[in-house]
Amino acid sequence: MDNYQQFQKSTEKATFDLKYMALGIGGEVGEVLNEIKKLERDDNNILTGERRHKIMTELGDVMWYLSGICSRLDCSIEDIINNNIEKLGGTI
Repeated sequence: MDNYQQFQKSTEKATFDLKYMALGIGGEVGEVLNEIKKLERDDNNILTGERRHKIMTELGDVMWYLSGICSRLDCSIEDIINNNIEKLGGTI
């Protein structure tokens, strides 16, 4: 995950701030939801390979923005995952 975070940082503009990243992740989550809506509307709730790929592509965009937010918070994606596991009372 650290490699991905370094890659993501290399693909963004230096002027992107936390607000930009937050707005971006919101937009991308909307695109994930839109593809899932189309699953119901267009695909009779049958997950086709094409729809699966489209959802995965949009989730990749969500991950890009998540990584950018983490960088601005000076934490790693792994830190976020571990914090969530702890919050939920679990262990891995």
